[in-house]
Amino acid sequence: MVADGYDDVEGDIVSRVRSIVGVDCVIGVELDPHCHITLQRIKEANITILYKEFPHTDVVERAEEVLTLVLRTIRGEVRPVSSVFDCQQLGSYRTTLPLMRALVDDIIALEGQDNVLSISIGHSFPYGDVPELGVRVLVITDNDKVAGDRTATSLGARLVAMRGKTMPEYFEVEDGVTQALTATAWPVVVADPADNAGGGAGSDNTTILRSLIAHDAQDAVIGPLWDPIAVQMCFTAEVGGRFQLRFGGKTSAASGVPVDAWVEVVGLARDCYQTLGITRDSLGDCAAIRIGGIEVVMTTHRTQALGLELFTNVGIDPRQRKIVVLKSNNHFAAAYEPIAARVMFIDADGPMVSDFSKIPYTKVGRPLWPLDAETSPKLIL
Repeated sequence: MVADGYDDVEGDIVSRVRSIVGVDCVIGVELDPHCHITLQRIKEANITILYKEFPHTDVVERAEEVLTLVLRTIRGEVRPVSSVFDCQQLGSYRTTLPLMRALVDDIIALEGQDNVLSISIGHSFPYGDVPELGVRVLVITDNDKVAGDRTATSLGARLVAMRGKTMPEYFEVEDGVTQALTATAWPVVVADPADNAGGGAGSDNTTILRSLIAHDAQDAVIGPLWDPIAVQMCFTAEVGGRFQLRFGGKTSAASGVPVDAWVEVVGLARDCYQTLGITRDSLGDCAAIRIGGIEVVMTTHRTQALGLELFTNVGIDPRQRKIVVLKSNNHFAAAYEPIAARVMFIDADGPMVSDFSKIPYTKVGRPLWPLDAETSPKLIL
């Protein structure tokens, strides 16, 4: 988290816990890899472990790992020592793609060897303007700082060598939509990362939808589009109702302009959820509308696309559609990659830009790639 006046919220929490429990209490922390591995939080906690997977399908496994190491530390079986390497870079590190998949598999193999207890890669959150922004490697050893430093440095060097190679290909809106429309195998899953609510976007950008409408797309579905007011109006109209609806484009200028169209309500459901692994994510009340050959799933809770339930809740089977547009960065991959003939990423005009050099940072530590061509990656703990 980043909060007003608190660049390192988790670090502040851990520090305050430490001040209460004292130096002898063992503190274990589990974090999302899109956190910032700050020195404050690593120094105040005995054990910090991040999810290894992106999409985050290993939350339970990492929680069990934290608990196991905390108990072993309490029993005196191990003495955790941390090493941190700062790669001084930003990027997107999807573990379903080959380079990161190989790195994570190697990390798992290294754990348990050379006194290594745990290894975490902090991807950081590129949209958080904080001093300690950037990719960092955290290695915890059993009282072997030399081995930890060596392992962290080696893995950090691999990440530095991967700069610019871990991002998927991004298409401009018209090019991407045209390619999806002319595909010969389906479904084509199209990600809209720029409007990813998981990163802070409104999830109501209309740019890709408007392009699909202009192209008279058929057998296409898009979601989740956050518009509680439009959902309420659809419940009033009931399934089968046809009326003129204005929806989307409400949150900010980055949401695009609203869509005005005659729509048919094709699905309604109360208190819906979707899943990512064993995690249930609330969608609230949902409504599905049809505009020509396009279906739009709207929600009352602002969230990103995760599981197939996003569509099946309202009677839509995404496996039976030619084009499936998802407002998500990467978490959709766990559920949708297995059903996709192709996965594409369209760089639309939502607020979560793919080119980090366009973000107007004011606090970040420099140098930091790709903001700076020359950097000096190094051990910092």
